[in-house]
Amino acid sequence: MKHWDDRLYWVDYPKNALPVWHPRADMGSLKLSEGDEVVVSVRTLPTNLVLSNATLLIIRPDGLSIRLSGTGSVNSNVTLAAQVKAFGRELGLDEGSIVLHEPAQILFLSGDGTLLMGDYTIRVESGEVVLFGNAYGLLGTDGYGRDLWAGFVRATWGTIVLAGFAVLFVIVIGLPFGVMSGYYSNVIGDAARVLVEAFHSIPAIPLVLVMIYAVSKVGAYTKLIIPDWLAGIIIALFFFSQYSNSVRGIVENEKVQEYIAASKSMGASDVYIILRHILPLVLSYTLSYVSMLFPRVVAFVSVLGLFNIIPGTNWGSYTSELLKQGALMGRYWWAVLVSAVVIAFFAIAVSNVLKEDVDQWQPRL
Repeated sequence: MKHWDDRLYWVDYPKNALPVWHPRADMGSLKLSEGDEVVVSVRTLPTNLVLSNATLLIIRPDGLSIRLSGTGSVNSNVTLAAQVKAFGRELGLDEGSIVLHEPAQILFLSGDGTLLMGDYTIRVESGEVVLFGNAYGLLGTDGYGRDLWAGFVRATWGTIVLAGFAVLFVIVIGLPFGVMSGYYSNVIGDAARVLVEAFHSIPAIPLVLVMIYAVSKVGAYTKLIIPDWLAGIIIALFFFSQYSNSVRGIVENEKVQEYIAASKSMGASDVYIILRHILPLVLSYTLSYVSMLFPRVVAFVSVLGLFNIIPGTNWGSYTSELLKQGALMGRYWWAVLVSAVVIAFFAIAVSNVLKEDVDQWQPRL
């Protein structure tokens, strides 16, 4: 997952590979070590052959054979590619076919430039070898060769972490402002109320966009870089006002109750009343509010990520990259579908789990 944004890391992986479960998937990745000898039935063109200090012999169905030795990808290593192209010319391939196909694919072509189907014997004399077919992993690969499953897991983790920070800061920022604006009827309460209403009236997306671009920096491939906790604070500035207004209503309703007046008559301070009588009620509401807020923040992060407003890798940015590579034209539809389904089920699951926790804790509060 940590290499998802490093496109050079994936240069030797198959491009646009299908998932291993796809009906048109013929061959996944085959890893062989020294002394291994296997017979591979080839029905579609493999995409790459990667050697690690290896020497191997490939015996084709037509009886011809080729021995390769070295380290690196046949597609990108100049020496290995030159050996394979020379073999292709011996087969009678014209220069057009040699240029049209990846070097690793030339190993599996007949003299007329078409796939030579049949059983290939691969014997590894030393080192390790990986043969990539037209399928890879649970979700396949994109146009850069990146494992889409690794990207999806990274996007899931990035979305949850960012949403978690945002929800945490909504509570940290909104709770004191809501209590102060609801309990105090002086300058402190008025100032807190004005500040909350100011953030409530500012449009969310322009606010988030301006603040993120102001504090972020541009990394590789023009992607914005910003710490998750800082992005969480920026997102929380949009959501905390709604939470603060709800807390203020609870506090305003509670502070006029008779038992609060009785506590004051017995000498209880404002801090004691807030901590002892009002805060437990607010926390009870907060648990219920989080169950609704977390899915909303996840959706908010995903939508902004879809337009590359939120830095990092999340469900939105992950889907956006697939759309740029033609997901709407039938490519990678499975990866986009998985994201949409998981977002829906995740929101329902989080909401139900948190509500069950609220039901258990409320009687104690």
